[in-house]
Amino acid sequence: MSESLSQLLKSHKEKQSDIKRHNEQLKKNAIHATNTLTDSITEYVNEGVTEIFSRQKELEQQSRKLANQTTKYANQTQQWLTLVDNFNMSLKELGDVKNWAEIMEHDMKTVMATLEFVHQGTIDGAGPIE
Repeated sequence: MSESLSQLLKSHKEKQSDIKRHNEQLKKNAIHATNTLTDSITEYVNEGVTEIFSRQKELEQQSRKLANQTTKYANQTQQWLTLVDNFNMSLKELGDVKNWAEIMEHDMKTVMATLEFVHQGTIDGAGPIE
């Protein structure tokens, strides 16, 4: 009977050892699966974060480009406004020159008419009027 008790104890210890080894293997498998899952999730999240940073960088570049173009167009618009103002001023000056020329023409006609009148009076022998 002592042999059978010793054999039962030995068998029990072997089963305990097998169960312990099996549990250790299950624990290792669970840790490996958890690490694999964590790595996969981290990689997935990192890809998303990398894409977000990439898009943010692209948006910042586009924003700077748009700001530069806006400044360029604002400067060009200001130059056009200056040209239009100068053109309007030139048109006004031309109108003033035209008006001046018309006045001068009228004055010259008056002077010519007066000279012709004086000349006609001289030719007819009346002499100058005193």
